[in-house]
Amino acid sequence: MNPIFPSILSSHFYDLETKLHSFASCGIEVIHLDVMDGHFVPNLSFGPAIIRDIKAIVPYKVDTHLMVSNPLRVVPWFIEAGSDWISIHIEIKAQIDDCVALIKAAGKKAGLVLNPDTPVHEVFPYLDQIDYILLMSVFPGYGGQGFITESIARIYALRKEIDCQKANCLLQVDGGINQLNAKNIVEAGADLIVVGSALYGTENIAVCVENLLRAFGEKK
Repeated sequence: MNPIFPSILSSHFYDLETKLHSFASCGIEVIHLDVMDGHFVPNLSFGPAIIRDIKAIVPYKVDTHLMVSNPLRVVPWFIEAGSDWISIHIEIKAQIDDCVALIKAAGKKAGLVLNPDTPVHEVFPYLDQIDYILLMSVFPGYGGQGFITESIARIYALRKEIDCQKANCLLQVDGGINQLNAKNIVEAGADLIVVGSALYGTENIAVCVENLLRAFGEKK
């Protein structure tokens, strides 16, 4: 699987179809969707309908990051719409078990998301229950933010615990990732990277993807 997940939050929507075709030509397989409810984070973004629209253009898998205060209510909407990966925030503690069970019962990949100020050890008890962790390296809610450098140590800590538990759990990182810092992020232990502004702002998507993939090729 291609480890680069473009986030469409950074897209100019009049140009989204062109970008989706460009990503496909570069071997991208999964599109990342940031869903915001205006409550858990102070912004609004997408609903389930956009998943159907994306898949009607290119048969991508869709990774849906739910930045919502009541994920248990909306998870069924995104399952029905065709999300393949669904992650919820560990900060919504009361709903974690029910949401993970619902996602996995539908045959989808279930993930937990950690904000930059949430201790990484909070996810440790769930590593054997989930398919992936999404570590935020910016505070969620807006695209175009700079990578929080302290995230590197957090990636190392998560990678160490995943390996220690021998958990079948992927580590995804999202926020401020570009061609300059991708190598450090991957070497710290990331399996997957979500990339927004760096992909949408480049003049040559193919070269950008190639450079990002080189970080994985150089991983020791």
